[in-house]
Amino acid sequence: MEKTIVTILVIFSSYFIIAQEYRTVTDVDGNVYQTVQIGDQLWMAENLKVTHYQNGDEIPCNVYNDDPSNSAIYGRLYTWYSVDDERGICPEGWHVPSDDEADSEWQILVDYLGGGSVAGGKMKATGTIEAGDGLWKTPNEGATNESGFTGLPGGFRDDSGGYEELSITGYFWTSTEEHSSASYQRSLYYDWSGVSGFAISKSRGFSVRCVAVPTSGITVEYQSDWNLVGLPLEVEDASYNLLFPESIEGTLYSFDDGYSLETSLNQGEGYWLRFNEAGSTTITGILMNEITISLNEGWNLVSGLSEDISIYSVLDPDSIIVSGTLYGFNGGYVETDMLVPGKGYWIRANNSGNITLSDN
Repeated sequence: MEKTIVTILVIFSSYFIIAQEYRTVTDVDGNVYQTVQIGDQLWMAENLKVTHYQNGDEIPCNVYNDDPSNSAIYGRLYTWYSVDDERGICPEGWHVPSDDEADSEWQILVDYLGGGSVAGGKMKATGTIEAGDGLWKTPNEGATNESGFTGLPGGFRDDSGGYEELSITGYFWTSTEEHSSASYQRSLYYDWSGVSGFAISKSRGFSVRCVAVPTSGITVEYQSDWNLVGLPLEVEDASYNLLFPESIEGTLYSFDDGYSLETSLNQGEGYWLRFNEAGSTTITGILMNEITISLNEGWNLVSGLSEDISIYSVLDPDSIIVSGTLYGFNGGYVETDMLVPGKGYWIRANNSGNITLSDN
């Protein structure tokens, strides 16, 4: 859950940001986190402290020195195995950032802040323990926190269960694995203004920052009367009257050997939907680059991905698609070989089975 809070003048402490517009995000435990927009990315401005996965299962994690009071300040320490779990450690719509390519999420952040030798200073919370105005050990080299990332020196838990480097180093897991026993992390230091990154034992306990999954908008045009439509993005609420607010109430129909009245859209499925007038709507959500669709023998209503997909690129391992039977609708049926985002299509199968659409 996300919301926006406009802060006129709030001082959380001397090492937080003053007078900035924040959005917040809430995890499955109810912990509320400040977030910050850095370039085109939306990051948490606090370390993760959640103790349950998205499905409610408990996450194995620790608090520095096993002192519960440290959780409120520094968050919790997680192994990479917890980070990589498919049940999801971050709030819905958020994930652990990648660090595998030049355009990985961590590298995009570092590059935006001027490169590896200076980005750390722009990410670190300001102040020092010795001066009584921060949490970093002196000198907290180059710290300005001008990015709003508010990086803290949460230290780590070693493989044997010992705790080290509180106030000295902040370690943050990435989602990227090097090999079976090591994965990449990014770190900030009290005596350097840069950011480093290297692979280390997956069993160590490090802090976690989540980054929001980027969203995109796709404009879908429709004609008056009946249209074949589809869902081109992953969205939080797929109710047809939210996605297509100008549609006629009670006119969304799916097809599965017969028509069924529906209230929401599923990815990969096509639908009939009726409008009084021609127009367009913009759907905002997460890009969808692959989906597997189950087909019945005979005619099926399907839809595509977030980009145009050629029928010739569809993975059809059992050759169930009948050639030349992809039809769109524009006041009448039109044979086509492309699936356009937001549109629905008829397609015929000679048997039941699965096909996979991918933009790779």
